[in-house]
Amino acid sequence: MNGSRSKKLFIICVIVLSVAIVLNGIASAVDSFWQGNGTVTSISVRRKSSDEIVLKINYIFATGGYSVREVSSDEGEYIGDGMIDYDGSLGKYRVIISFGDISLSTRYSLKFRKSDNTLKLSNFPAEIRARVASPSDHGFVLYLGSDTPLSVEETKGWLSLSEIGGTIKIPITLNTK
Repeated sequence: MNGSRSKKLFIICVIVLSVAIVLNGIASAVDSFWQGNGTVTSISVRRKSSDEIVLKINYIFATGGYSVREVSSDEGEYIGDGMIDYDGSLGKYRVIISFGDISLSTRYSLKFRKSDNTLKLSNFPAEIRARVASPSDHGFVLYLGSDTPLSVEETKGWLSLSEIGGTIKIPITLNTK
């Protein structure tokens, strides 16, 4: 009797998990088609070493490209309809990842509207903060900032994104010395 109950519970869990996976895929596809262009579906960060992290950005149905560069200390910050003076809230050092013809998923658009957008990294010697802005009617920029010096390998112009989807991995080094 107990074995039969365990099998039923296992089957129910498999069915619920399968339905959740299918619904998540449908929601991502609908989100992309509703916005009319590709969608960034997730943004995560993981620690690679004591002074390096990797930013992972997953996307689907992209039609544009992206670029990565460090932001000079005197450069302003994009907002919804232009650029303003930088207020220092992300930290002294910043990196910008610019996307053309792609949007953030609704989930991440709402997440980055919160005031505290600190990326969670356990036992990491620096705090990394993030902010998103949409400086034009398509695309967006993702800022990462810290009071610890950041460095990235800058792209030469725009890099293409796969139309079907994929993952962008951007190594970010922190100079903690």
